Amino acid sequence: MKGLWAPSGLLSCVATVLVTGCRIDNSMSTPPPPPPGTHAGFYVYPPPYGHSSGSGATEDPWDLATALAGGHVHQLQAGDTVWIRGGTYPGSFQTSLQGQAGLPIQFRQYPGERATINGSLAAEGSNLWFVGFEIMQSNPTVVVDRVLEANTVDGKFINLVLHDAGFSGVSMGADKGAGVELYGSIVYNNGFRDNIDHGIYAHNATTGVKYITDNVVFNNFARGIQVYQDGATLLRNFQVIGNISFNNGSIDTGSTPVNLLMSAPTLMTGMVAKHNLLYFSSGIDGVQLRLGNYDPTDSALFNKEIDVEDNYAAGGGLGLEMQYQWAAATVANNVFVGNSSTEMVRTGGPTVNVYTWSGNTYHRDPAATAWQQNGLAYSFDAWKTATGLGVTDTVVSAPPGATRVFVRPNLYEPGRAFIVVYNFGHESSVSVDLSGIVTPGAHFEIRNVQAVYGSPVVSGAYAGGSVAIPMSGVTPPKPIGRSTPRLAPVTGPDFDVFLLTSAS
Repeated sequence: MKGLWAPSGLLSCVATVLVTGCRIDNSMSTPPPPPPGTHAGFYVYPPPYGHSSGSGATEDPWDLATALAGGHVHQLQAGDTVWIRGGTYPGSFQTSLQGQAGLPIQFRQYPGERATINGSLAAEGSNLWFVGFEIMQSNPTVVVDRVLEANTVDGKFINLVLHDAGFSGVSMGADKGAGVELYGSIVYNNGFRDNIDHGIYAHNATTGVKYITDNVVFNNFARGIQVYQDGATLLRNFQVIGNISFNNGSIDTGSTPVNLLMSAPTLMTGMVAKHNLLYFSSGIDGVQLRLGNYDPTDSALFNKEIDVEDNYAAGGGLGLEMQYQWAAATVANNVFVGNSSTEMVRTGGPTVNVYTWSGNTYHRDPAATAWQQNGLAYSFDAWKTATGLGVTDTVVSAPPGATRVFVRPNLYEPGRAFIVVYNFGHESSVSVDLSGIVTPGAHFEIRNVQAVYGSPVVSGAYAGGSVAIPMSGVTPPKPIGRSTPRLAPVTGPDFDVFLLTSAS
């Protein structure tokens, strides 16, 4: 077991004391090392077991900083996998390793374990994958940083749990990380500054596309997903698809709550927002979709193009905000479920009738002045006349009577999925078909994403067909290391999101 007690692991902790508050306390017992790993690849162990001079084998592991630097004597090559063993890794970590297209270097949480970075990760380089582990900050008012800077060219950040950052949870830099994707991650309780700190704060001035896909984002201080750009640089090429964003801004009283924002004081082009599922609890006067924030006098400077399709949003004070002109916009097949005070749509600009606008559904009294154009409020029919939009849209006076269930299988992990329940039917439990995701006979577990490390709400051997999921709800996780103006509300039984995992 060479190297398991090497002092470099202790020095790693000392080196991060100013950032993380980590310290050596001989009166505290150290958890035993994980058992030897059986998967092919290199190994990282938590302090004090990993060290900088090892081989990276399970019996001679690296510390995390060494692995992110390429291993001892730069052993890591394109296509290699590094297994991060269960335990806590205090510090601010960074990497700029270079994988290759089709041969990424992968940093993966070891199966069945919980690996936690208590600090931050700044990832540049190219073709790197980061999969399955947790990044958080136990002292966010001391660290005051993002938990993740996702700036890896063609990199992937998959199935991570990212929470309690001093600033925004995830950052994507303007001039870095073309082709990067944040996928399947759970992002919550980040930030402490009004209208500044968000779950995901994303920029892109590159010509490449950036992807924010199938994440769950909730209870962040200001916005959930904020795609934004300051200055004169063009904001380009974002695909925000399949995300679940709810109750963002719920832990603050000074921010305007917004679940999904693609807006900037600069020109925007290449924006896509599709298949996103959005929700605000009763009493949160938030904006579901805010798209565009530039009001030029020259029509040649209009925001360029945006595609907004198949989104589903319930609750809040405003469904869709597009107050400023786009040169081209497709707004189709979206559903907005309002209440008696919800504004459904705000549009603006001199020529919105050029938009491709069709097949949207609004649950709201059509006679209510809940549709706006250029700051004037209209009934639905009057808004259609004023804008030329909405000819094939539908308004339903009553709220939905039937519960809606959405199941989003994970592209990178068989047997994994998010399950989203809009419990309009007020059911005590909801039946969800897991066929095609879980193999019959496999063990499965379903957890509320607001208690992602807690006990399953349902588990067992899958017998095929549907499984009943209770809708009793859970208390949302309290922000760590700081007080907030208010605590987030319990979403159940009206709405909840669940994480399904199963043995492959």
